[in-house]
Amino acid sequence: MCSSCCGDAKQLAYAGTTQLAMGGREQVQRAITSARAAIQLYCCAEDDDQSVGDLFAAHLDLARGHLLLGHLEGTGVMLEYVLGSAPERMSASIVRRITDLGRELKGPQYVGTAQATHVRERLQHTAALAASTTAP
Repeated sequence: MCSSCCGDAKQLAYAGTTQLAMGGREQVQRAITSARAAIQLYCCAEDDDQSVGDLFAAHLDLARGHLLLGHLEGTGVMLEYVLGSAPERMSASIVRRITDLGRELKGPQYVGTAQATHVRERLQHTAALAASTTAP
């Protein structure tokens, strides 16, 4: 993949994060589209051309977008890439995003939901493992 494609993937990843921050259903839909496109571009890249942090961020944005739209099952599916990755590859900012997403799953709409509890526990476990590998 050329550096231009990597630049496009990075822009799409950042756009997804920004769109989620803006809020609103339409922006969440756009964030999902941006994150999905970023992931596709990064997945076609050579390993040396991939930005692991941006790839993790795009997957987390995709998962959060599904969560904000009320698609809890989709949230869990979208997290598989991140949760199945080696924790030592995760930066402090990715650990923060994982932790924040876990907090969102503590919301009143998810109380007593087995699926939300399961995803939250996996997020907490991954965040703890990743934090322990980046600690001095």
